Amino acid sequence: MGLIRDFGAKLTRMKQEVEARQAAMAAGREAKVLSDEEVARGHPKVSAEPGFQGVTYGVRLGTWFGWCWLIFTCVHCVALFYGLSQGPLKMNGRMVTQPDWWHFALLALFYVPFFLVGFGLTIARYRLTLTDDLVAFRFRILPYVGWTSTLPAGEAVKVSLAYRGASRNKKPVDSVVVASQGKEIHFGAFLEPDVKEHLAGLIRHYYGDAPAAAPFLAPPESGR
Repeated sequence: MGLIRDFGAKLTRMKQEVEARQAAMAAGREAKVLSDEEVARGHPKVSAEPGFQGVTYGVRLGTWFGWCWLIFTCVHCVALFYGLSQGPLKMNGRMVTQPDWWHFALLALFYVPFFLVGFGLTIARYRLTLTDDLVAFRFRILPYVGWTSTLPAGEAVKVSLAYRGASRNKKPVDSVVVASQGKEIHFGAFLEPDVKEHLAGLIRHYYGDAPAAAPFLAPPESGR
């Protein structure tokens, strides 16, 4: 019985440690405070476009894994197209002796998701727009292909680097997390760490630190 209790206690302790570690990763750490000089100097991989209502920052997501993925996909696609055009080929469980145009169209459609993944890891772009009342984040794999997230900017905008489910080489990576008015958006998990740090610092510099809560003062007692 003692061994069973010790084993149960060990499992409980391990579960608590895992939960504490996950909670710490989810909470993350505050973004670095950038000085005016650092903001003016900028970052070589981050472009800045001042506008009438705010400022827009852009960065391209380019990784070696993405380029390797894209090159392998291109080689594999060309090889299959060549094989289909040269003679009998088994496709979807059927032998194709004389391919028609729709065979090539079906094969091209099969490769669309793989090319999108490759483009997403190589030529995709992030665009972050900061205004007084809105944080807008756009991710575009190709023109008009991607998504946009927006967050209303209140008086207290909190910026941190925290884990939001992304991993690289089976290791968790942080995202830039922007929270305001009880909501949040996150992005940039696969950007280089220095780029993420810089973007998070730019957001914090633009909106400033959250105002500190005023201390509670009890009302003075009325004289008797």
